[in-house]
Amino acid sequence: MDEVVLGQRGRATIDFHCAVRGAVAKLQRAVEAELSDAGINAQTMPEKMDDRHRLVDDTLARSPVYGARALLGEWTAKDHGPICQDAFAEIRETVEPMLRALEDGPATLELDETLQLPAYFGRVWFHRTTGGWDASEHNGFVHGELIHKRILTRVFGGNIFGHRRTAAAKAPPRAYRRILDMGASSGHNMVALAEAFPDAQISGVDFSARMLEQARRVANAHGWAWKLYQRPCEATGFADGSFDLVSSYNLIHEIPPRIIRAVFAEAYRLLEPGGTVIMSDVPRYADLDRMASWRFDWAARWGGEPYWRAASITDLVAVAQEAGFVDVNGGVLPGGQPYILVARKPEAA
Repeated sequence: MDEVVLGQRGRATIDFHCAVRGAVAKLQRAVEAELSDAGINAQTMPEKMDDRHRLVDDTLARSPVYGARALLGEWTAKDHGPICQDAFAEIRETVEPMLRALEDGPATLELDETLQLPAYFGRVWFHRTTGGWDASEHNGFVHGELIHKRILTRVFGGNIFGHRRTAAAKAPPRAYRRILDMGASSGHNMVALAEAFPDAQISGVDFSARMLEQARRVANAHGWAWKLYQRPCEATGFADGSFDLVSSYNLIHEIPPRIIRAVFAEAYRLLEPGGTVIMSDVPRYADLDRMASWRFDWAARWGGEPYWRAASITDLVAVAQEAGFVDVNGGVLPGGQPYILVARKPEAA
């Protein structure tokens, strides 16, 4: 769907938003320079995260640089969604027929109208999306095609998709035939899996109907017969041993620790003996210095990420081992992102 052409207003507004994001990044570097001048660095920051936030706030209380960074950071965190919604509204009459056409194809989607969303999902406006993921009829397209491809690729570089391909390539070599993506969202990780394992049957589960609808469009656009289900990742309802590879990308930091453990337990149950799990997510705070982890935590506090800190201090290697996995390896790529965990279900399980 890269052929979608934005209207003049939508394109200009998104360009402006990305420019402001660039300014925020420069201001962040200036903030950390001011902290360094005050003797605050990765070695001198307090151990506890809340103490770090208090120290920075107190030290830079009169800093115009810190104030500008906070103000512009708040605007970008709050307004990226409405900006892209407006950009979609400008081209809606042109795009809607294409979206309707992509509802038909080899991909299937099973929605559950009786599904009761748990509080950890249903009461949260992730990424400060007004009303939550399903508040707007076309949120899946807006997030999958506009926010991710027109903003995040420019702000964070094209590697937000390259990282998914890198994670898929970490699977030990074998002929994977039945793959499950947990937290499928609008299908970006499923694309990486489909490219890496073209002969596999790929399924995906997610709570969001709107995101799954966009994933179906993506699959149909490529002619892929994905099977998509609106189900909890921690209780998918599939039979034991249904898959030989279970994967997720950026699911972990969107769920509280008790659900993280349930997801790993579910992945273990769903894998056939000898099957592989690949869970990719944001860096663990233990892998970062105190300044870098403060930087992540500061952004997460204002970016609509209520579980980020709790997830980022969770030892995923230990969680995988508790679930029964063996040969567990977890670590970050050079450059610091993403964190990738690969593990195996024992053959005798």
